[in-house]
Amino acid sequence: MAMTKARLAILGGTFDPVHRAHIACALFVQQLLQPEQVQLMPCHLPAHRSSPGVSPQHRAAMVELAIASYPGLTLQSLEINQHKPSYTADSLEQLRVLYPEHQLLFVMGSDSLAYFKSWKKWQSILELSHLVVCQRPGYSRTEGDCPALLQQFGTESKDLLGTKPSGVILWLDNAPLDLSATQIRHCLQTGQQQALHQLLDAKVLAYIRQHRLYQAL
Repeated sequence: MAMTKARLAILGGTFDPVHRAHIACALFVQQLLQPEQVQLMPCHLPAHRSSPGVSPQHRAAMVELAIASYPGLTLQSLEINQHKPSYTADSLEQLRVLYPEHQLLFVMGSDSLAYFKSWKKWQSILELSHLVVCQRPGYSRTEGDCPALLQQFGTESKDLLGTKPSGVILWLDNAPLDLSATQIRHCLQTGQQQALHQLLDAKVLAYIRQHRLYQAL
């Protein structure tokens, strides 16, 4: 039986800084799955990566600038207001309380799905939400945890999301953009101006320059 709950998509990440691939993924999810909102949720401290280069407040401000012209894309500040490492399972439990009438879609990159079984309470994440996986360059469905997870939970049919409250992994057919925050931080430190205009929203780049973020040591 099809479900009629409104959908809420959550795109988590460090956003250090937010770039055009993040926005492209959010817009692809918005167009394909038509959630009520796509919320970009910067973490305070990532559990699986090194600490971000700038503060949570700066990263949240850049997200707000990047999404300002896209209706339906919003900032979710849940994790940045918590002064502890960010775990998706804990955040989804809180979001389930905040949005009891919504179906939750947690959006991640294929690079994250490859090591998803190392995440805290990964089974709980699938009990609380569906996973929506945007393809990233260099990470196929054969990497790491992907084959086993996709065999057990995976689909390429968006319609299946509407038949279950949670627990489905939807592998998207988006066109992956070959860029990363690491690449952008390198460009900022080495002054590659032309590349930066292609990788970052103009307002985000202006903010980075205004606050002198990601400067070479």
